[in-house]
Amino acid sequence: MRADTVDLRRIFGRDVRYTVPLFQRPYVWNRDDNWSALWEDIRRTIERAEQAARTGETVAPHFLGALVFDETPYMSSNLETRQVIDGQQRLTTLQLFLFAARLSATSLDHERSVRLLTKFLENDADLFDQQKHPDHLYKVWPTNADRKEFRSVMLGQAGNGRLAEAVTYFRQEIDAWLAESSEPDDRLETLVQTMREHLRLVVIDLEKHDDAQVVFETLNSRGTPLEHADLIKNLLFRNAERANADVDRLYTTYWAPFDQDEWRTEQTTGRITRSRLDVFLTYWLTMRSLREFTASTLFKEFERWLLDSSVRTVSTEDVFGELARYAQIYDSIDQHPLIGVEGRFLYRMKVMQTSTPMPLLLFLYGLGEDVLPVERRQRAIRAIDSYLVRRAILNLSNRDYNHVFRELVGAATQQPECADEAVMKALSSLQGHHRQWPSDTEFRAALEQAPLYSRLYRHRVRVLLEALEDELRTDHTEQLTAPVGEHVAAKLTIEHIMPQSWRDNWPPLENDPLEGADRDELVHTLGNLTLVTARLNPALGNMPWREKRQWLSEHSLLRLTHGSLLNPPPAVGISDWASNWDEDRIRARGKYLASLALSVWPSADALLTRPLGAKPAAT
Repeated sequence: MRADTVDLRRIFGRDVRYTVPLFQRPYVWNRDDNWSALWEDIRRTIERAEQAARTGETVAPHFLGALVFDETPYMSSNLETRQVIDGQQRLTTLQLFLFAARLSATSLDHERSVRLLTKFLENDADLFDQQKHPDHLYKVWPTNADRKEFRSVMLGQAGNGRLAEAVTYFRQEIDAWLAESSEPDDRLETLVQTMREHLRLVVIDLEKHDDAQVVFETLNSRGTPLEHADLIKNLLFRNAERANADVDRLYTTYWAPFDQDEWRTEQTTGRITRSRLDVFLTYWLTMRSLREFTASTLFKEFERWLLDSSVRTVSTEDVFGELARYAQIYDSIDQHPLIGVEGRFLYRMKVMQTSTPMPLLLFLYGLGEDVLPVERRQRAIRAIDSYLVRRAILNLSNRDYNHVFRELVGAATQQPECADEAVMKALSSLQGHHRQWPSDTEFRAALEQAPLYSRLYRHRVRVLLEALEDELRTDHTEQLTAPVGEHVAAKLTIEHIMPQSWRDNWPPLENDPLEGADRDELVHTLGNLTLVTARLNPALGNMPWREKRQWLSEHSLLRLTHGSLLNPPPAVGISDWASNWDEDRIRARGKYLASLALSVWPSADALLTRPLGAKPAAT
């Protein structure tokens, strides 16, 4: 490669077209991180030039960074063309700044500055066919996702995108800075001179033997760091170019949605914040490669997978098609209604911040109903749900879940038409404290005896109670599911029936020799918990049972409260149930709710022996 240090006259002062490949990421620079720093550098350089004009000193040039260009066939007979391999954010921003400066010059009627700036922005119209190639007017032509807005901005049309925001910012800064001077025309001329002569960039021109992909990856850490998705995009489109594929069609057909904001928004998984697209690609690649890798090695693992001998026979278009297909599946999972077996499971995953099953879910949904019927997919999901919730209630570690769910994908891959059975058998075979699927006995013991409220995260207890409420509802119940959503905590909260401060209004049983010593743990068990609205919760406080019963009866609509608290659960032999609330009733209700939970989250044996679609009643 050839490297040279040049001023902007060498870059923009000639008739040339710098095209940003469609596989580059969209424009991402912003005011706080980039525009303000660039303007500060330019302003300081101009002011040094002003001082040098007064003192006769030499102006030291300011270096703005580096650009990497690759040779590309001319798009017309008279315009030289270069492909921008690295530095497109900086190059585009300089054009936006020059355009903003021309607007300022126009407002001052400074024709010479307007002409000079126009030469840096536009090519000679006689050098190309304006009818066929109107966009050849521009020195810089951004990637596909930005072209429509760039064209509008350069035509002076109003807009609210990032490119338009950049022009507005620079125009305001330039105008305010010019207004500070008693001779704004002179200051404007110094600005134009500085842009032409005193700003330098290192330009690297690749030669025929240089690998643009390697250079692109090596330089990606400068400026705003590239996401792994951008590197993957670059790699795939480079491969497509080498195969003489129609890259514009590939972009429009498969990749264009990935450059939209919905895929570029940041989200947190574990302790790492990444774009939604990077997160999706991690899940997808885990499903396809069955390998363990960290978020920081996503691109290298993708490249490794692509070079694998078993993948080499797959065309680049097939890879694009698969990514687009699974992206739609990922969207459908993400936006699934919070009802039914699948919806409630996905809701619990979000609340408990569990994302490790996602590669397996992508695989299951990707099979299609012709391979894996809905009933079988739901049975597999019920098994996953049971595995996760049982371990959560027993407060067991989740540190091995990445390995577990990769193994489950591998098992399901071997038997896609009965993936549900493969998943359940694989889960049942897991051994060890960090992996095993808790038995009915272990699960029931935790539900009946453990102080869940004090031992577990609140959201785990809440989803448990919500699921029990769902299970108690029937087709005759007014509302089919308990209120849930992003702000669920504002709708339903956990209420201790016998309060934690029970000594105020809840005397021990007369025949209790320990005078209620075991209540401090018992009040936190499942049998003593229910759900109420956030407004009702503080109103109940530590009031005695008779008053609390009346308030719950008047204000609660939940089956969890009316069917197992205000009224005796089925087959409970305690007479005059509602007259009191004590240890016997807490234990009896806890036993009933535990049985109910076993039907919501059954064991592998119960799922395997149950006919598809069947649902047993609680015992």
